[in-house]
Amino acid sequence: MKKVFIVASAMIFVACVRKNEEKMEDNKDVKEQITPKQKQISSDEAVALAMKKFDAYLPTILTENGDMAIDLQVSHTGDFTGDGVEDVAVYFNLVPKDGGNAILSQGLTLYKNIGNDVKVIAGYEPDYLFAFDTIKNGKIHVTMLEYAEDDGHCCPSIKTPHILTIKGSKAY
Repeated sequence: MKKVFIVASAMIFVACVRKNEEKMEDNKDVKEQITPKQKQISSDEAVALAMKKFDAYLPTILTENGDMAIDLQVSHTGDFTGDGVEDVAVYFNLVPKDGGNAILSQGLTLYKNIGNDVKVIAGYEPDYLFAFDTIKNGKIHVTMLEYAEDDGHCCPSIKTPHILTIKGSKAY
């Protein structure tokens, strides 16, 4: 009788140990699926990453516009994707490669802050002059610039506020 009790106890013990090991294995799978929250990059780090990516892509822009050179590139930050995280807009303009002060092309490259990096989500290269204003309340504000009949080349006098819409990889 003692032998039967000992054998039965041993079998129950082994069964309990196996069941516990199965639960631990299941928990291990769940833990591997849950990733700890990654460190959120700062606004300054997002700008540095965006500028680095813009600089890496700049040769492609210049190759596509062989007679142009970069004149200005400036970063602006604000949440334009609605996720509560500061994103980055890089404004740039292109001028004649051989000199002069005419703005031949200008645009914005929009980078979404994805927490540990930035990702290009859209570009804005209109066929008109514009001035970047601000990123406010989740929207990018620009001013469309047009020349009146008597305006000098330096100073377009018709200024129309405009809020950009981002759809797919384009902003308009």
